[in-house]
Amino acid sequence: MEPGLTWVPTAHYRRLVTLALLPLLTAVVLGHPGYLVLAAPMVAALALAASRPGYGARVSVQSSGDRCFEGEQVTFRVSADPGGPADSAAIQLMLPSAQAVSGSTALGHVQAGGGPIEAEWQVTAGRWGRWDTARILVTVRSPGGLFAGTTAVSPGEITVFPRPPALDQLVLPAQLHSRIGDHVDRRPGQGTEFTGIRPFAPGDRLRRINWQVTSRRGALHVNQFAAERAAEIVSVIDAVTDTGPPGDSTLDRAVRGAAGIARAYTRAGDRVGVITLYGPMRWVAPGAGQRQFFRIVESVLDIRSLYSYVSPDVARIPPSVLPAGALVVMFSPLLDERAIDAAIDLRERGHAVIVTDVLATSPTPARGSTLAGLTLRLWRLERQALRYRLESLGIPVVGWPGEPRDTADAGEDSTARLDVALGRFARHRVRGGGR
Repeated sequence: MEPGLTWVPTAHYRRLVTLALLPLLTAVVLGHPGYLVLAAPMVAALALAASRPGYGARVSVQSSGDRCFEGEQVTFRVSADPGGPADSAAIQLMLPSAQAVSGSTALGHVQAGGGPIEAEWQVTAGRWGRWDTARILVTVRSPGGLFAGTTAVSPGEITVFPRPPALDQLVLPAQLHSRIGDHVDRRPGQGTEFTGIRPFAPGDRLRRINWQVTSRRGALHVNQFAAERAAEIVSVIDAVTDTGPPGDSTLDRAVRGAAGIARAYTRAGDRVGVITLYGPMRWVAPGAGQRQFFRIVESVLDIRSLYSYVSPDVARIPPSVLPAGALVVMFSPLLDERAIDAAIDLRERGHAVIVTDVLATSPTPARGSTLAGLTLRLWRLERQALRYRLESLGIPVVGWPGEPRDTADAGEDSTARLDVALGRFARHRVRGGGR
């Protein structure tokens, strides 16, 4: 590409003008024409470079990719060639706060002589989302350094996916779907896990006959195996409330948690969907495979730009998005009654619901307040009462990455394993059903 340069006088140009005006003013005020000789060099320099350059620059921008996960690096290679005589050329990379240059804090590369210039940066993606605010600033100084031409080039949009936390112990609903999968069902079927022996029935395969039991009892008996079925999991992201520092807010943790659920269950061959809980709700119907994982994470990248005064209504969710028997895992800070009512509504509709509390820090009371300790204690009692209320309705609540603390821990990994929070549900299957 060959963008045009916007030429403006430099500080050196303004200094020469100032130095040229001082002798002229002195000669006029004092009436001594001899002072004009002092202004001659500056006037000559300004006269030689009085014309403003009009050429542009050839800029080439290449990136190693336009998609990555949090913590991964993207390489930018930039080359610029001034389209005319130049004293020097410089390239500067300007990044949003969600991205950072790896290995060096210097964002500018300057090359004297005015020839072609090349630069390369390793940029680390720090926060999920779609980012197109990065700019590459090319600056060219004309001969003599009296004018500077600048242009800004965009390297394009970079899509950063949330990094999924590890989840090895899968939580399963009591009712598995009829599709074939890898999880052992309580119903008999054509799986590989032995469950017992029963009398032969028409339609049984001959290779299932247990000849030892048959010879001992004098009648045909067959081995019985459990069916292997797939589970259906729906993650619910509470986007009604977002609190906390950028990059480690409740919404950031909720999105990463939903990504962890999607990756773990799609790898196990299960069907996974997601529902974004805010005014005009968004959802992705349950599906299987790696393509479904990327469909889910792409659907939540624009959550930060969404805002609505409309209360979310679970009744608007179609049955294909929230099928019967699906396990619902909600990621919420439990700070808004609309999200709490949605969790209760899902439970009353017969779904097995687990609420993952993503509020990692307690509120900070005002300094110098004599009631600071009492206020914090009352807040914690309200949180305990809320948990007891939900658990009495059959909705277990777990904290992830942990219980709310008084202060944020800067060294804590915001992508802590989900097994710590959901592992205790892997020992038994979560039941649904209305109250």
